[in-house]
Amino acid sequence: MIFSKIRFMYKIFIGIFFLFAGVYVNAQTISGHITDITTHQPVAGASVYFPQLKLGTITNTDGYYQIPSLPKGTYEMEIQMLGYATLNKQVTVKKNLILDLATSVSFNPLKQVVITSLGNITNTQRSTIPVSIVTHEMMQQGLSNTVIDVIAAQPGVNATTEGPGTTKPQINGLGFNRVLTLLDGLPQEDFQWGDDHGILIDPYAVHDAEIIRGPASLQYGASAEAGVISFRSEPFAENGTTQGSLVSEYHSNNGYIGNSLNIGGNKNGFVWNLRGSIEAAHCYWNPKDGYVWGSAWQQQNARLTLGLNKSWGYSRLSISLLNRRIQVPDGNRDSASNNFIFDFPQNGKIAPTRSDFLSYAANIASDKILKEYQYWWQNSINLGKGKLGIDIGFTQSEHHDIDTGTIGQCNILVNNIPFSVKYQLAGEHSGLKLTAGLNGTYEFEHNMAAPPPPYIADYEIPDYTNFEIGGYAILEKNFKSFTLSGGLRYDLSNFIGKEMWLINAGAPGQAIVPSSTPGASQQFSPFNNTYSGMSGSLGASYQLQGNNYIKLNISKSYRAPAINELTSNGLNIGSNAVQLGNINLNAEQGYQIDLAYGKNGRDISFEIDGFYNHISNFIFADRTGDTAQGYPVYQYVSTNTAILTGVSGYFNIHPSGAKWLEINNGLTYIYSFLPNATDSTNHLPWIAAPHLTTTVKCKLNNKQNSILKGTYFEIGTAKYWEQNNIYSALYTELPSAAYILVNAGIGTNFVNPKSGKQICTVILNCTNLTNIAYADHLNLAQYFYAQNGQVVTVTHQNQGVYNMGRNIGLKIIFPFGGNKNKDITHGME
Repeated sequence: MIFSKIRFMYKIFIGIFFLFAGVYVNAQTISGHITDITTHQPVAGASVYFPQLKLGTITNTDGYYQIPSLPKGTYEMEIQMLGYATLNKQVTVKKNLILDLATSVSFNPLKQVVITSLGNITNTQRSTIPVSIVTHEMMQQGLSNTVIDVIAAQPGVNATTEGPGTTKPQINGLGFNRVLTLLDGLPQEDFQWGDDHGILIDPYAVHDAEIIRGPASLQYGASAEAGVISFRSEPFAENGTTQGSLVSEYHSNNGYIGNSLNIGGNKNGFVWNLRGSIEAAHCYWNPKDGYVWGSAWQQQNARLTLGLNKSWGYSRLSISLLNRRIQVPDGNRDSASNNFIFDFPQNGKIAPTRSDFLSYAANIASDKILKEYQYWWQNSINLGKGKLGIDIGFTQSEHHDIDTGTIGQCNILVNNIPFSVKYQLAGEHSGLKLTAGLNGTYEFEHNMAAPPPPYIADYEIPDYTNFEIGGYAILEKNFKSFTLSGGLRYDLSNFIGKEMWLINAGAPGQAIVPSSTPGASQQFSPFNNTYSGMSGSLGASYQLQGNNYIKLNISKSYRAPAINELTSNGLNIGSNAVQLGNINLNAEQGYQIDLAYGKNGRDISFEIDGFYNHISNFIFADRTGDTAQGYPVYQYVSTNTAILTGVSGYFNIHPSGAKWLEINNGLTYIYSFLPNATDSTNHLPWIAAPHLTTTVKCKLNNKQNSILKGTYFEIGTAKYWEQNNIYSALYTELPSAAYILVNAGIGTNFVNPKSGKQICTVILNCTNLTNIAYADHLNLAQYFYAQNGQVVTVTHQNQGVYNMGRNIGLKIIFPFGGNKNKDITHGME
């Protein structure tokens, strides 16, 4: 039944896409030369790129570039080259265009990158709110198990985790339902309210990311109360070429093996890209726990994108099929030896052996099967002087909590139909930019069949539907040195939940039955809740002398309760807690102010961002002091006012007289407060400890005719202070100890010295170089502890599960195909 639905949706999307593909209208070509503004010499190897179209090229030895098959319209054009300042230019394409540009020398590695996820297109320096860019280089050179691991090192960004494959993002102290994650504009609605699995995105499918910190991104709605993480896939191949890469990776600690093959092409505006990835890891190890039982995982992903760029605009269809099987450690130990033991005997054994710890089969302990099917159709159509965007998709998320390796104890199926219609207009000479539109989603969830006896089904949420829709308008005006941006949004959300009656509740044979069944008990009551609210933003940025700038933004946020907050009624297996919803929750209303000051100088770059966020009706799970089935009970409440404030920023040194050296520093400090609360309840739970990161990076000069190019060495530290500002009532949260991590890396490109073509990239990283035993404050597994199957309340941090020990990672990337003029000297720095 499920797969027949998927095949049906596939045929619909493919049929409509190729119907559009039959509309063949010639597109335009832009070409020209890029030169040095001082010497007037050609700049070879510069990247010329249109972020909105994901199309670009590299200049040849004469500084010449040509990009055919461009749709008509107004776009941001981005020119980048190592050693030169990034050049951003708004270009209106009406017919074939010749555009010559000159760029100036710069030693600042933090370029003014074009931002596409704010509604109106802008760049990092003119943006009125704090935005972080995670470049492809950062993604490529990082050592991580998930896509969230890489971005969590950014100022103001953190990650909660229950193990290596379960990271969820936090922005300015808020996470889960308050952070919206996108991949190529598609909202990731895969059980964002759960903390027991990570974002279901293939990390190899991500090229770079934009992070919007704060609620000012009005085009995304209530789910973006804390901010937006917008991941983007790789650019399309240049016209007339086929290109791709093979990535192979290994991590020493948990034996992580990752392989990904990507191939794509471009023929006169018809673009395509195909990727397949396979990942697997056994249990990880740390100096305190040894191998952590229940931390293995596997993932497979196939992703296809088809696109068409024509004179009328563009159309893209993306199809993704992802399967993840992941264990979540529950901390069950033998009371005498304190060694990990099975929850139930496995093959005649009561405790895992070394072969179990090193097994890549993630089905030995209690685990989860998570499946994500996505279809996403994006269209941009030229309409008058602007562009009309029409996007629609279908996603299906399966969630199975497995009992003894074969049986699903909790089986949930969630379907989403996301949609977006927006109109964008950018004045070629006026400096005005307008984005207005409607977007939302229709979500419908179904609890699947119960497992047979002796297994006991777990029904955490009812069958429900949720319709969300919002309308918005964002206006931006650019003056010579001043940018003013503001907008409004109105959201409407309706939940309809069905009643559920159970027979044999809490016992083997528990199943859903009609309410008239003798002996049936009610698990969920029917409900129909509607929420609505306004959000808005007004901000400005000013470009001061000496490449200094200042930003100020005031915003109002709104968020309706999520389904788990409204209706939870049972054991959340992955969280080791019984959670109770509250059907009477109110919507959150918040006000935030952001102030930033920065500089992009010749020798230094910095930005310091301060924020103050006041949220009424703040919703969180409050520990009650009761237990059920041996697990602590949490009740969702919204009677609090929450205040979050903090500072984040970076200070980077890149001496113009020592182009081989970079010293990068990042700071995050967040403080939370619940007014009129007791000493043990006056802070929000799960606020990251203050931390400072420092990395020293040395880059070797590229020698002519050398086989090595772009070689670098780096070493850094991450200093985490104690976190004592906690919600300590009933041991909900414990203070965390301070620690310092040391990380190091080295990388280079092997090239053909005659042609300059790249043969492969080799990157070697080491995290936690000194192999310390530590528990990050947002590591929720530190609260997982049981003795001989009986749950024990953790009262000291060292009782629970710690983070990973030393980990050495090797990544090798083999590119193939592409532009024969491309030289890697513009790439990895």
